[in-house]
Amino acid sequence: MVGKYRLLVQILCLAVMAMAVIGLWHRHTTSESSQTLLQNVNRKHIHSLFGTKGSIDAAAAGAKVKYVEVESPLDPVILRDLRRLSVSHDLAHADVINMTSQQRELTIHSVLDNTDTVCNRKLRMGNLGDGGWEICDDDDVRPRAPCVVYSFGIDNDFSFDDDTALTYGCHVFSFDPSMKAATHNRSDLVHFYKIGIAGQTKVTPQGWKLYTFSDIRKLLGHENTQIDVVKMDIENSEWGAMDAMVRAGEMKRFKQFLVEYHLHAFDHLKLLQGVDKEGYKTFYTNKNINCGKKVNGFPGKRTICYEVHYLRRTT
Repeated sequence: MVGKYRLLVQILCLAVMAMAVIGLWHRHTTSESSQTLLQNVNRKHIHSLFGTKGSIDAAAAGAKVKYVEVESPLDPVILRDLRRLSVSHDLAHADVINMTSQQRELTIHSVLDNTDTVCNRKLRMGNLGDGGWEICDDDDVRPRAPCVVYSFGIDNDFSFDDDTALTYGCHVFSFDPSMKAATHNRSDLVHFYKIGIAGQTKVTPQGWKLYTFSDIRKLLGHENTQIDVVKMDIENSEWGAMDAMVRAGEMKRFKQFLVEYHLHAFDHLKLLQGVDKEGYKTFYTNKNINCGKKVNGFPGKRTICYEVHYLRRTT
């Protein structure tokens, strides 16, 4: 009787071991099948993008090919067009000329809302909210006395200008033609000018005196002066002013560029591409809540006023 029980126990042990082996084999073959299926799907997608077997093999072998977002049926529906049609970084190498209007809108919001470099220490100069901006305090781009800062668009709020002068010992030149105050020295380091910046030097019907960036440098005797930081919040006039700056080669002259973009149209991608090509990378960006707007193709709410903080490293 004892021998029969012993035989039965041995049979049960063998059965358990066999079931375990079968389970491991099933998991292994299922994993291999899933991996093979995924590879076949990816190869099919690459084939549809690049067209030839050679391109497929090159991509499979790890050759350098243009990055394309691979769609998945598990992707949220609202993000599929955004991921497939837009660019969120490296605008310098994007074909912005041949983008559709939908691609341009998705891309401009994506680029302005994302960073593509790291500032290890940024410092708030001025108020929280409107009027204040971040300066990158990293060793290679921080302002050092004697330093010069241009601040365009004051609207009676000198908090950025005052904090920057006090913190870094810079001479800050503040510009705003819309203020009632006349040109004056606010302090030993902060100098206010009742003039503004534009794409061309002119006098407006309101009597505002506007100058190009190049002409302002000449007016102040700064043709050969290093400008450390340029801040610009000029209510949609940034586009004309920046276009003239890029064409004149002025963007190469400073280390940090802080600007609020106002998106009342989406035909400015070429200009933003020009800024990218000058070597400017975004280290911080902020959505101005006063310009909130729902944008098709994005979840949640966006803005049409982006406060973008660039730095330009030369090494």
